[in-house]
Amino acid sequence: MNLAIIYELRAADVKEEDIELIMDRVKNRLSEENIDKELVKLGYPKIFTVDYSEYDNYDYNDNYSSNSKGNFNDLD
Repeated sequence: MNLAIIYELRAADVKEEDIELIMDRVKNRLSEENIDKELVKLGYPKIFTVDYSEYDNYDYNDNYSSNSKGNFNDLD
C-alpha cells in the first residue's frame, strides 16, 4: 500500500474502514482519479483531484485598482 496516500486520507478524516475499502478497490488501478471516485461514492469530497468545471463562475474583481502613490520610477 502507498503510505503517502493513506496519510493524506487520514489527514482528511476518512475513516480507517473506508480507507481499507478504498485501497482494496483501487489496488489494481491505483491513481488519484480512482481514489477520488471511490471517496465520492462513499460520501467524501475529492482530495487528490480538482474538477475545474465546477469553477465556471469565477468571481474576479475587474475593478481592482491600487491605492499606491507613485510608480516604480520614483525609486531612484
